[in-house]
Amino acid sequence: MIESTTPDPRSGLRIRRIWWAVKKYVWYASILRPADLVSAIRKTTKSSLSGQTTTVGSLPPTKGVRYSNLVEASMLKPGDWVRVKSATEIFATLDANGRHRGLGIVPEMTKFCGRQFRVFKNVNQICIETTGEIRKIRTPTVLLEGGICDGSFHGGCDRSLFIFWREAWLEKIPTPSTTQPSGVTQT
Repeated sequence: MIESTTPDPRSGLRIRRIWWAVKKYVWYASILRPADLVSAIRKTTKSSLSGQTTTVGSLPPTKGVRYSNLVEASMLKPGDWVRVKSATEIFATLDANGRHRGLGIVPEMTKFCGRQFRVFKNVNQICIETTGEIRKIRTPTVLLEGGICDGSFHGGCDRSLFIFWREAWLEKIPTPSTTQPSGVTQT
């Protein structure tokens, strides 16, 4: 009797999904031009209404697509210098779900756009903390020296995790002539 009168905890799920979608588009609007945002919203809503998949960026649709089991070769090595592409260039690589081959971006990443970093290491496998599963990373992904999440967009989280960067979001540059700490923009 008591169980039948308690509200279903999943009843707010649809509202939460709508809230996060609105929040995502507001964040996109703060980075992209309004015309780019409107076209991205139109593509996403058309695809979700018709059941088709479309892309916002240059990658093929991801809905129902399994990526190859082959591991792509990484072009970047530890110690290489890279420039993080602009937010607009990064958003151009994302699919309709806001991901690049399964990896999404977080708001903290935008403060690194246009800056130069040294590659700390390549990411080949990760541990999923909730399940303990070890998962192989098949798309070239790297960690950058000084590229750490400060949690400013996540309620001031103090975890200070490395941010995963796809090589498509980075541009290799020649080694700077003067030695400066990583994360410092050379002018």
